[in-house]
Amino acid sequence: MCGCSMALSYTPTMVWNGTKWVEGSKKVWDGKAWSTKASVQFFDGQQWQVKAPQPTAFPRFISASTTRRTTPRHVTVAVPAEAKVTDFIVSVCVADAPSQLLAPAAFLPQVHRLPSGTTLTVVVWPYDGRPGDVVWQTQGATNATAMNLVYRGGDVSTAPIAPVKEIANHAQVNRVPLTSPVEYTSLLLVVAEATDLTGCAWPDGVLERARSLGPFGTPAASLLAADTPGAGASPGQLILDTTVRTAACATIQIPGINDGQPTWILSDDVASVLGSTTRLG
Repeated sequence: MCGCSMALSYTPTMVWNGTKWVEGSKKVWDGKAWSTKASVQFFDGQQWQVKAPQPTAFPRFISASTTRRTTPRHVTVAVPAEAKVTDFIVSVCVADAPSQLLAPAAFLPQVHRLPSGTTLTVVVWPYDGRPGDVVWQTQGATNATAMNLVYRGGDVSTAPIAPVKEIANHAQVNRVPLTSPVEYTSLLLVVAEATDLTGCAWPDGVLERARSLGPFGTPAASLLAADTPGAGASPGQLILDTTVRTAACATIQIPGINDGQPTWILSDDVASVLGSTTRLG
C-alpha cells in the first residue's frame, strides 16, 4: 500500500482582456445558450440567490406569527413561512415569570422586568434558513405569549445586541403614550395587562403588524405590535377599548442603511427632510 498522498490542484483558464491576463468566466448551458453563472449560490428559503440583497433605508415588514403557551413549561412559535435568509426576525416573549430562549441557540435576549412582575424578553436575529421553531422556556408562568415578526432589507451586519431603545411604563390607562421612534424602521411593542381588552386603535402613521390578546375574563398580558419609519418624536397614543391595570411601550430598532437621500416621512414633520431629491418613503 502506498503511504503517499496526492493533492488536487486547480489551474484556472486565463484569458487576455487587452491589458492583462485574467481568469476566464465560467460558462454554463442554460438550455438555450452559454451564460455566465456564479460559482456559488445559496438558497434563501424560496429560491437560489447569487448574493444577499442590499440593505435599504427602511426595512419592511413581511409577516408575523403569534402563539400563547402550548405546554406547561414552554411556548413555541413558528418562524413565518415567508422568511428568507438575511431577513431580521424579532422574537418576543411576554410571561408572568422569567423566560429563557432555548431555540435558536447562541442569541442573548434583552430582558425587561415590568413593575407588575411581567417580563418582556426580546431578541433580534438574522434568519439563516435553519429549520425549527422559536422556543421559549416559561417554567413557573401561568400566562405566556410569544411573537415572531419578519423584516426584510435590514443591515444584518449591525444586528443589535440590545434592540430595545426605550421603554415606558404606565398604570390605570386606556391611552398609552407611544415611545419615540428611532432611525430606520421602528417597531413599537405594547404590553397591556387587563381582563377585558378586546381591541385597540393606533395613531396615523403607525401600522399595526400583529396582536395577541389575553383570554377574556382572565388577568393576562396582551401583546400589541406596530411599526413606523418615523424618528424623533412620539407619534401619539395607542387607544385601548378598556382601562388596563398596567401598560408598557417599547421601541425596537430594525437597522437599515443610509442611502444618502432626503426622505419625507408621511405624518412625521420632525424627522422629515425636504430637498431637491425628496422622495416618499
